[in-house]
Amino acid sequence: MEYQLNFLSTTADERIKRHMKRFSFLLYIIVFGATLFILFRTHESQTYMAQVFEGLNADIEGKISSVEPRMLFLERKIGVRNRLRKQSDIFLQPRNRPSIWRKMLIDITNALPPDLVITKIFSRSDGSTKKKKGDGPALTIEGYTYIEGSNRDILSVDNFRGNLLFSLPLSTIYSDIKVENNRIYKEEDRLKLVFSLGLYE
Repeated sequence: MEYQLNFLSTTADERIKRHMKRFSFLLYIIVFGATLFILFRTHESQTYMAQVFEGLNADIEGKISSVEPRMLFLERKIGVRNRLRKQSDIFLQPRNRPSIWRKMLIDITNALPPDLVITKIFSRSDGSTKKKKGDGPALTIEGYTYIEGSNRDILSVDNFRGNLLFSLPLSTIYSDIKVENNRIYKEEDRLKLVFSLGLYE
């Protein structure tokens, strides 16, 4: 029986193993280095973005700080103006001036359709308390029209109300105009439409 030892093949296998270990070690180093590089660049970009946001935030806060005193000043001015506007009715008393009522009557006349007739215009009594002030209209306009012949427009009261909503000074003194009464009944073989408009402050 003969035994032969192949020393050359054993040496070659050891060289291949050492070469594979070195290659694996180098590959690990490359992967580890690439991972460290990516982490470093990510941290660097995050730091840059944080600095940019801090700069923008500081700039915005600076602008707000510079504008805030002006805003507070304007708010105080607006508050004073609103208080004065609320008190202007007390001092000016626009509803008690004859010229205002004259202008209101002119506007009502100009807004009145030709087929409507006004029978009464009256305001709420001054003796009404503030609690009762919101219950009824401050000014009431009553009238009528006959629906016959060429006058067949049953929407004339709504047209009258629409005209009053855009007239001055009614639109500034009164905040809303409502149709309080709008009914039709027969009177001596004719249809009569009776209406009532309420002007609310």
